Amino acid sequence: MLFLRLFFGLFMVLCTQGYASKDYDDRIKTALALDTSSTGASTTLDGRLFLILPHVDGTTGPKIVEVVGSNHTIVPYPNAEWNSWNASTDSATDAGVKYVSTNAQRVGPDGNLWVVDSGIPGQFLNSSKLVSFNLTTNELDRIYYLGDVATKDGLLNDVRFNGKFAYLTEYAIGSIIVLDLETGDARMVLQKDKSTVAVMPHSANGQFLISATTGQPQYIHADHLEVSPDGKYFYYQPGSGYMWRIETKYLDGALYNETTAGLLSTYTKPFSLTPATGGTAIDAMGNIYYSDTDRREIRYVAPNRTTTLLTRDSRLEWVDAMWVDNRQLLWMCASQLNRGDRFMQPNNQSNTITKPIYVYTIDIRINPSPIDHA
Repeated sequence: MLFLRLFFGLFMVLCTQGYASKDYDDRIKTALALDTSSTGASTTLDGRLFLILPHVDGTTGPKIVEVVGSNHTIVPYPNAEWNSWNASTDSATDAGVKYVSTNAQRVGPDGNLWVVDSGIPGQFLNSSKLVSFNLTTNELDRIYYLGDVATKDGLLNDVRFNGKFAYLTEYAIGSIIVLDLETGDARMVLQKDKSTVAVMPHSANGQFLISATTGQPQYIHADHLEVSPDGKYFYYQPGSGYMWRIETKYLDGALYNETTAGLLSTYTKPFSLTPATGGTAIDAMGNIYYSDTDRREIRYVAPNRTTTLLTRDSRLEWVDAMWVDNRQLLWMCASQLNRGDRFMQPNNQSNTITKPIYVYTIDIRINPSPIDHA
């Protein structure tokens, strides 16, 4: 009997190791095949699907789109006008009512579609904004102009919600922006803090990313973010990893209190030794999923800091912002962002993206966080 127990234990260890070294996971299903990269999908309760298209492969076209019908037709959202920015001919006024440099889109807890536009704040102040669209009417609901808050050097990255507050990461300086959705008041906090500044350049497939613009290693500061299902904790990290958390009561209090804002660094706590990460998502149990851009893995860290491998697959080339839908599927856009024209490629190629580009799903058997989205 002892021999059998030892054999069974060894068998389980070998099975686990074998799974962890797999190059293909048949649980992963293809949801979409695209001719351009997507860095994030989001869905509504009634099955509408939205994508952000960064066009890092030399293609042009709309940045925020809806996928319509069984043939997966790509339609500009909310219309072509919002997606028509032209840097050569458009004005400062146009920059306030068009997508200039979109970084994120997601369906919010209110059922609206929210778009983060980092814009060009040094040139067009009102281009840096958070935009909300009513998905019932498909009309503009509200624009929060954040250029004064982000400053000319800051670049908005992504957003999460917690009641009347929204939190945004800002990745050029390294900071968090707290926004009151009712009043529109906002404040930048934790500027250049140890928790918001990347200590290493971002990497993918074991190589540091080199900016095609500067020729220097690419540092991505405050990037990924999630809010716990009970609204108590805010989790965040630079692109190169090391996740932190802070209680949301301190962030919320800092919006209107200069003293609290100045003390925020003392309330930040290290949470998890995450690696270079492409994107995150959170489920109803508070598990935070993150993509490892070096190992092509998806792992999740539980509220007690235990980390578990969900999947490893060679197809998961730079999975960016992830999404948990109401069917308990985790959406994974394998964007190949590291192969795009933002970074230097071998032999001076403009990009090495392989097409088609896929959006995948995997069944995680857990619902989305109830405060993350409708």
